[in-house]
Amino acid sequence: MSAVVRVLDRRPAWLRAAVALVLLAVAAVIPQLGSTFYVSLGLNFLIFGLLAMSLDLIGGYTGLVSLGQAAFLGVGAYGIAWGLKQGLSADASIGLALLAVVVTALVFGLAAVRVGGITFVILTLALGQIIWGLAYRWVSVSGGDNGLPISDRPGLGPIDLTDSAAYYYFVLVIFVICVLILRAIVNSPFGLTLRGIKDNEPRMRTLGYHVGLHKYLAFVIAAFFSGVAGVLFGFFNLYISPTAIDFGHNGTVVLMAVLGGLGTLWGPLLGSLVIVFLQQYLSIYVQRWVTVQGVIFVLVVLFAPDGLWGLLTRMGRWLTKRLGAPPGVEPCLAERSVVGTYEDDLA
Repeated sequence: MSAVVRVLDRRPAWLRAAVALVLLAVAAVIPQLGSTFYVSLGLNFLIFGLLAMSLDLIGGYTGLVSLGQAAFLGVGAYGIAWGLKQGLSADASIGLALLAVVVTALVFGLAAVRVGGITFVILTLALGQIIWGLAYRWVSVSGGDNGLPISDRPGLGPIDLTDSAAYYYFVLVIFVICVLILRAIVNSPFGLTLRGIKDNEPRMRTLGYHVGLHKYLAFVIAAFFSGVAGVLFGFFNLYISPTAIDFGHNGTVVLMAVLGGLGTLWGPLLGSLVIVFLQQYLSIYVQRWVTVQGVIFVLVVLFAPDGLWGLLTRMGRWLTKRLGAPPGVEPCLAERSVVGTYEDDLA
């Protein structure tokens, strides 16, 4: 058994790739279950998982937890709805929506990255409420409380995305591409700099890094991926209203990221799986599912302060020791987190 542990320990890339392929295969099987409910559940998980991962880029890696991330999802979805309402094609509407997200992030980011800590949290909450207020009151553009319908999903060559299964696979492909890009970003020199800013901002300034510019770019990049999630969300629901970007949804995104574990990318994805399952599935059978959600969150905060992903990491450490890993061999999957520290990666 210890020989197996040594093989897995020395081939972490193979093991991670195998786990990723298994999870991808499970995700690909969902439409084959023959239930539109499970397809809807899977779509919610992929969309909000991407949204939570975008929050993790700025919260977990840069140390700036935003309470307004769902607002960018709303900008993306509203951009799609408004563009189609004006007679634009689906492709043009997607471009308009993503442009609106980037412009909004560029403007908001100028104010947001000037502060940090709890001030940043409060400021992003205020900025998110501005978007919510515009969606609620700017009736001529947003439809007000009635929201805006999204006429139809775009075509993709011979593929009919109006079919739920086809759209699910389309979202899955976009999700995988976005995850790969996010993974590349956090492992790039830019991502290492963000980790350095989170750990010791004054030191990074002393080393000559333009801290403000890095935080600003991280804010805009995170908003862009939230906008992609918004586009997917809009075409999934075929409708967008202010209730999708209210304070409750902004808080839910933060809950997903914190529950799963900030600073790991995979942690927020795991957190979104738990929250979507509770909200979409458990709520059918348990009337007080919100209480269950609260109890889970309290238990995680008390006994797994680094999130569910950190808990799995510690379990991996314990399992590795139980399997008899020889002394002197550092278990890459247990002793070292998926992200590690930026000093280790720079070394």
